Amino acid sequence: MELNEKLWDFPCHVPLKIMGPAEAPLQSVVEAILLTHAPDFNINTLSIRLSRSGKYQSITVNVYIAQKEQILGIYEKLAQHQENTNDISLVL
Repeated sequence: MELNEKLWDFPCHVPLKIMGPAEAPLQSVVEAILLTHAPDFNINTLSIRLSRSGKYQSITVNVYIAQKEQILGIYEKLAQHQENTNDISLVL
């Protein structure tokens, strides 16, 4: 993944939304990835919302990123998890 550094001003807060099936262990997956790449991440700021039908869940977080390697690592691990499991449907 390439990052256009002109669009980023580090350090910064980056909002992320991760969606997947309601039965997936999405919270624990997202927490583990974020704490690996952003150790200062406060898991109490993570919010989970179920879809109206209850079939899907979405997790919203706002992560403080000090350097580009952190955000690249987060997106890389989320993409790898998405490719290898059915836990993640979409990352925004």
